[in-house]
Amino acid sequence: MELLVCKACGSSAIIPMDVEVRDVDLDTGEFTESDVDEEDEELGEASGLESDVDLDAADLTGDEVDQESRFYSCHVCGDNWLAVKEREPEGSCLVTFIHQMGMAPVLKRIAHMQTHIVISDSTVDNWEYYIGDKRIDESVWLEKLSSRRKVLKSVCSN
Repeated sequence: MELLVCKACGSSAIIPMDVEVRDVDLDTGEFTESDVDEEDEELGEASGLESDVDLDAADLTGDEVDQESRFYSCHVCGDNWLAVKEREPEGSCLVTFIHQMGMAPVLKRIAHMQTHIVISDSTVDNWEYYIGDKRIDESVWLEKLSSRRKVLKSVCSN
């Protein structure tokens, strides 16, 4: 399995896990029940600052799937995020990223897409950024994420 490179500490230590999420509250990042697959799937390296993961057609188990969830965690610094892809019946797609689960306030961003194939600048219609339940500007959100990742890096460096 090829490990992904962590954007916080730079280690090749991020392991993606498919999870089945039931009763997830995408506002708080809390869920009541989950089932982690026993075998992690091999993925390519995540790229770009636009998203922390490329969720593409190969990640889907079939057309009947309306929701797909994957949890990413760095085993060195602890950086993590949950990616939840929800497909609408008309073909559009929402991908919600909840970053650093377990920390408050919740950092969340949502990609609105017309396709469910690949997240990129050309396929994302728009992003929504949230700290807690308050919608904020992208630059404020990115600064908060960067600040948290610097703390994670400093903790594992000392």
